[in-house]
Amino acid sequence: MRWFAGASGSHSAPPPADSTALWDDAEPLWLVGEWPQDEVRVLTRGQGGGRVRMAVLGDCRATDAELEVGLAVARGGGLRPLTTWPGSYHVVIRLGRRTLVLGDLAGLRQVHYTPYEDGVVYASHALPLADLTGAQLDRDLLAARVLCPEIPELASGRSLFAGIERLEGGHTLELTGAKVRVRLHEQGSAPLDFPAAAAALREALTAAVDRRVGAAGKAGTDLSGGRDSTVLALLAARAAQREVIALTWADPTAQDDVEYASRVATSSARLRHVLVPADPEFLPYSRLVDAFDAPRATDEPASPLVTAARTLRQLDVAREAGIDVHLTGYGGDAVLGTPLAYLADLAMDRHPIAAMRHARAWARASGVRPGDLAAAARRVGRTTFDQALAALADVLEYRTPDDHGAYGDHIGPVTGLDSLISWVAPAPAVAWTTTEARERVAGALRRLARETADASDRPGDPSVHRRPGDRASWVAVRRAADRYRVMQQMAEGSGVRVRAPYLDNAVVRAGLALPAWARGRGDGPRTLLHTAVEGLVPRSALSRTGKGDYTRSEIRGLRHNATDLRDLFAAPLLGELGILDTAVVRAALDRATRPALSKGARGGDPGELLGGFADVVAAELWLRGVAAGRAMRWGTAATAGSVIAAVA
Repeated sequence: MRWFAGASGSHSAPPPADSTALWDDAEPLWLVGEWPQDEVRVLTRGQGGGRVRMAVLGDCRATDAELEVGLAVARGGGLRPLTTWPGSYHVVIRLGRRTLVLGDLAGLRQVHYTPYEDGVVYASHALPLADLTGAQLDRDLLAARVLCPEIPELASGRSLFAGIERLEGGHTLELTGAKVRVRLHEQGSAPLDFPAAAAALREALTAAVDRRVGAAGKAGTDLSGGRDSTVLALLAARAAQREVIALTWADPTAQDDVEYASRVATSSARLRHVLVPADPEFLPYSRLVDAFDAPRATDEPASPLVTAARTLRQLDVAREAGIDVHLTGYGGDAVLGTPLAYLADLAMDRHPIAAMRHARAWARASGVRPGDLAAAARRVGRTTFDQALAALADVLEYRTPDDHGAYGDHIGPVTGLDSLISWVAPAPAVAWTTTEARERVAGALRRLARETADASDRPGDPSVHRRPGDRASWVAVRRAADRYRVMQQMAEGSGVRVRAPYLDNAVVRAGLALPAWARGRGDGPRTLLHTAVEGLVPRSALSRTGKGDYTRSEIRGLRHNATDLRDLFAAPLLGELGILDTAVVRAALDRATRPALSKGARGGDPGELLGGFADVVAAELWLRGVAAGRAMRWGTAATAGSVIAAVA
């Protein structure tokens, strides 16, 4: 697995095992693993004490001239321009005695750091630093991820290993010897109107696709039947000088997607459509061991681990077709979608007429009454984020599930409109956790509530939001990056480089340049995207308003793999850590996968496992992968086994 690491002010930090020094002096920078030549770009300018060095690591599609300009601007103190190039990458700069490290806006390209003896060490992954320092698993934070995955603020600045810090998106890590400073470079920019945002999205998305396709030997792209992948496939075909292979997962439970993708593929002569059969062995929860068979364990768990069989099968097909760069629509929903919570934004801003107009549009699609939506929006609009956090802490601390893992009527789980329009909500997994875990997370929520009430001293910080809809948009982007990062790590070693243009810095900025309520202009969830690509793709290709429902596929996967899932939760590590109530989750699994007793009779109801169970399975798989030693290591003899001990 590819990663990089460096040291500042430390004369005793050993180089990682099997590493290569990109620059080897008092402040070294090391590369580990096999890095493609075009993903390591180094510029050195000046002499002696005035020498400046910049390493751009990853999928950066900037021209040489653009890199030169960026380095010149950085010498003058400007950092944000370094994050505007097409692609997804890290930047490491040496300016005199200072080392500057930048990730990306979405959180896909992470930076971790920790004190080490007389200095500081940093890396693109947390696990090697945990191995080097002997850091232990942060059990409270893991519990928070299981119970409240939609509240990333609980993990702000932290990794899953105690003492290993994480750089938040939009920030720069500045190291001067052992001194650490975190700088905000992503200052809030002036809001754009709709035409300007659409123009910015058009420029960013076409550059993200064009430059990747231009650098590929043979390009491939997802064509799932949704609008996000449809746009990417058609933009790729438009930019290519040769055929582009479009892959569609032919799920029999989503036949409308397959038929729509086939129609789109016929609209461009450069698209060669390949259907990948969705055989039962690739259902969700299948071949769970494959999640860590080839690559090392990821830094943290995410739901793509439960669909590893499907991901690895698609990569096999892509490699067999000769694809070396494959574009995926991952993140498009997050960057361009309009979360329903934006109705509360309109209520907070006292736009009742606009709120009702939008509520009517959503009500038609969701089958609820417009008045109920508007009332829920007004109710949420009267609260603040810190109040919502404190209320959720009360929910977690004082609710006790019954013998069936369900809450009583008067203290029922967050459902219906309250789950659609809210600041925060617990995950379905709350029903399967221990009282101790809920109390610990409740305490963390109350601490965060107090800190949030004082967050007014962070003007311009993109992680601070005053409206539920705007916050929901950023959380969606962050969650998409978390999931995609795990999928990307699984793809390493496959011979196919998977790229997500929708998570590029410039695309994220353009997609979120408008308030959440303005992104759809009341006409639908992709109005901004439609306007941005007008004239670039056929209008007919954007006519679809829905997307296939893969719920039936998940249900089939649960039932098909019931035995393996029962084995997984026979003695789960999450139970040993005091997070999961093992008996409750096993009972829920038994109810959901119970076979029909006779022909024509109905089996168990898997409804209570849909939505949240994948995250729990992913967390258990991750713990087992790390405990079994399938983790990235710094590789020193003195610390061998420390990561295993941290979770064993």
